[in-house]
Amino acid sequence: MEVAQAAAAAGMAAVGLKDHTTSTVGRCFALNRQYPSGPRFLSSIVLNPPVGGLNPAAVESALLAGTDIVYFPTYSAQHHVDCLGSDVTPVPHPKAGLTPLRIVGEHGLLDSVKAIVKEIALHDAILATGHISPEESLALLEYAKEVGVRKMIVTHASESVPAMSVADQHRCAELGAKIEHSFLAVTPCCPKNVPLEFVARQIREVGVEHCILSSDFGQVPNGPPVPGFATHLEQLRAFDFSLEEVRRMICENPKSLL
Repeated sequence: MEVAQAAAAAGMAAVGLKDHTTSTVGRCFALNRQYPSGPRFLSSIVLNPPVGGLNPAAVESALLAGTDIVYFPTYSAQHHVDCLGSDVTPVPHPKAGLTPLRIVGEHGLLDSVKAIVKEIALHDAILATGHISPEESLALLEYAKEVGVRKMIVTHASESVPAMSVADQHRCAELGAKIEHSFLAVTPCCPKNVPLEFVARQIREVGVEHCILSSDFGQVPNGPPVPGFATHLEQLRAFDFSLEEVRRMICENPKSLL
């Protein structure tokens, strides 16, 4: 409710709500009823152990309920655990005897992954890569394009996970994906955080036309997400980004996914 009130007061057109452990479709449905004139609240599901991991049935159910974005595994991804260990999680997983998730096996993408991607294509939803490795992301995006997914996001490419190279970001953009850069990457809350200049340089190298900006906030030390996002947008402008370029990354490019 506090995020919704702040977003409405700021005149935001839309807000995406992400929960690492469950779908946000119910919360977004309620908020969209309460704010019929906007902002629009976009819901998501993240394919971590609480929803069964790489679970086509959970994805189908969420999409039938109106979920807008499907994130592949985040804290439960093998790449996340390899980079940050198993303690940086909202709920236990390896400690509870759960195996970190990879989306590929000996013969390429897992059948469950292919089924999930086809569901995303069927419902014309947004696919987001989550915390899987850059190599897995490329394989996923290639298959998604092949089966007709039109809307794809590389999740916070410059954060410590996935820490995707500029070369790989270019390849993802060529496949039609938008490259997300999140301001969490530059805060102490992010493990192995980076300077804002590092993020700005990656945006310039990949191209404003391919990038979207988000906060990835919600951590208590980072404060309320809406004013935090605004503050970091102002700080980004110090690296010679025009108002038009910022608007493209926070308005026009995200709008092309909706």
